[in-house]
Amino acid sequence: MSAFELNLWILGAVCFLTWITSVITKEYSWVDRIWSIIPIVYVWVFAYGANFADARINLMAVLVTLWGARLTFNFARKGGYAPGGEDYRWAILRKKMSPAVYQIFNIFFIVIFQNALLLAIALPVNLVMGSTVAFSGIDLLSVPCS
Repeated sequence: MSAFELNLWILGAVCFLTWITSVITKEYSWVDRIWSIIPIVYVWVFAYGANFADARINLMAVLVTLWGARLTFNFARKGGYAPGGEDYRWAILRKKMSPAVYQIFNIFFIVIFQNALLLAIALPVNLVMGSTVAFSGIDLLSVPCS
């Protein structure tokens, strides 16, 4: 199984878990809670798929990990992981939609679309896999300084 295929399985599992958790808890911000974490998983799966032998992919994985750690810290500091830490917009939309329509919105937009977007964030790493261009100083120059 390729790293991309493995990430598709992870995507499916994460979609199911965020959906079932939202149904059980009646909180719809579970994707928000993993927004900074799951791209790290996807990128490291790609690094694993390259046997951790590609310096460019390893650099990308480290940078995504640092980005995710910073976002996770800030989200936690602002109470994002606290019980009831639901995004205020979901409550507004729930009032404007019938319960059935909101559940359809939950499945297709909150769960599937946003989780697919999180995989899409990591997909440039998949494009790098198998590259024959050697790792060079250009790769280091592309690292953001801020």
